[in-house]
Amino acid sequence: MKWKLKIDWRKVVLFLVISAGLLYLTRSVLMAAGVIMLLFVVDSLISDYEYRRKTHELFKDIREQQEQKTKEKQSDADRRH
Repeated sequence: MKWKLKIDWRKVVLFLVISAGLLYLTRSVLMAAGVIMLLFVVDSLISDYEYRRKTHELFKDIREQQEQKTKEKQSDADRRH
């Protein structure tokens, strides 16, 4: 089984530039590595939050459409009787 990773290379380059700048300023490899790891973690958390928010909105819209269809069916059934 092959693993497929979706990597946004612009983010990777941006994070590496930030890390390289921090490495230049502090002269600490561990701090630069820690910052790049934190950037990836924060990016992952933000993307997960956005995905959950979009999914919640999508299901909310679907639920509202289903409720509207149910109400229309009930009103049609009431009209027949």
